[in-house]
Amino acid sequence: MNQSVKALDDLVILDLSTSIAAAWCTRLFADFGAKVVVIEPPEGNSLRHLVSNDSEGSNLLTDHLLSNKKSLQLDIESTDGRVLFLDLIDKCDVIVESSVPSQLEKYGLGFNDLHDSFPDLVVLSVTPYGQANEYSFAPANSLAIAARSGWASINGFEEKGPLSTSSNQSAYCAGVLAYGATLAAIFSARQESGSGQYIDISEFEVMVSNFAPPALSSEYSGNITKQKSMHETNLLAGPVPVQDGHFALTLSRAHFFRDAMMVLGLEDLAENLDLHETWYRMAHKDLWMGRVQDAMSEWTREELFDELALRRVVAGPVLKMDELVENVHLQERGFWNLLRDDPLQVLRPGAPFKLSETPWVLAHKAPDIGQHNEELTHMILHSSNAIKSHDGGI
Repeated sequence: MNQSVKALDDLVILDLSTSIAAAWCTRLFADFGAKVVVIEPPEGNSLRHLVSNDSEGSNLLTDHLLSNKKSLQLDIESTDGRVLFLDLIDKCDVIVESSVPSQLEKYGLGFNDLHDSFPDLVVLSVTPYGQANEYSFAPANSLAIAARSGWASINGFEEKGPLSTSSNQSAYCAGVLAYGATLAAIFSARQESGSGQYIDISEFEVMVSNFAPPALSSEYSGNITKQKSMHETNLLAGPVPVQDGHFALTLSRAHFFRDAMMVLGLEDLAENLDLHETWYRMAHKDLWMGRVQDAMSEWTREELFDELALRRVVAGPVLKMDELVENVHLQERGFWNLLRDDPLQVLRPGAPFKLSETPWVLAHKAPDIGQHNEELTHMILHSSNAIKSHDGGI
């Protein structure tokens, strides 16, 4: 494995975005070697102020989303700023934005305006409801998207009402899809059509797409997928109590059921062939579910997981946030990272996937506002190839 070789090190991304979804997309590009330049207005990217009112815009979310990127403080509304921005476009592969209406359109630099001069340029827009439709103007956050996409309607318990997804999940899902779509467009521009294209990502549509299984089930069966009752505290509703917390056990297949029963010491249930049939098992929950949950309550989470994993039964302990850092699996996989330039020396999440020859690298923390102004301006003005070069670049 060669740490110096990066999968996307010949790409240059101009990031005009101010949303979590778009910033996560460009963070993924940066993590795999792309040169991501965050174009910040004089007051800095608004992401810097989502959590903190610090004049330096320092907060954990900012650090997470802007790590591995370069910061260029640039007033595109000024004449000099516009000229410099056009020089940057000439040297980049992708422009990312998240405004409605399009910030690029506002400056007369939309995809159609740029396409003739920069035929292989890819422009990515990541917004709540997409561009050019009746709801494009509407703002939204993950809570609003969870509600409108249908996800909130099945989360939580029916006695307590709909429940949002957690921690900006719609934004992160949209960011991952935007990353994949942009890679496909780049591949097409370089290998197939020779032409760049415009990508319009709607967070709402991403989450409705991800909602497909329950949505399709409701459509074909006529039975609307609903929340579970809070009184339905059993294996079918979610994790159940064990000695030191909660545990999720899946018994959807005959061998899952048989092998789990053997681990739990319930041999008579394991040998009951009627219970190997899904329909029978569901229709006769009173024959086995109480006994199974009682038996599980005698185990600790990790002991039960280890035994079930050996038998390839789908199961999982419910881990809390502090337990993730101490998790042996994540430690052995080298998941957690420390940055040399981080004064706090906090452990940071690692690679979402592993490449054997061109690995993910977390190189540096989020830049200060305009930290790379001098470096980038010098390269833009004095070398037409410095940014896109394969032997150093930015």
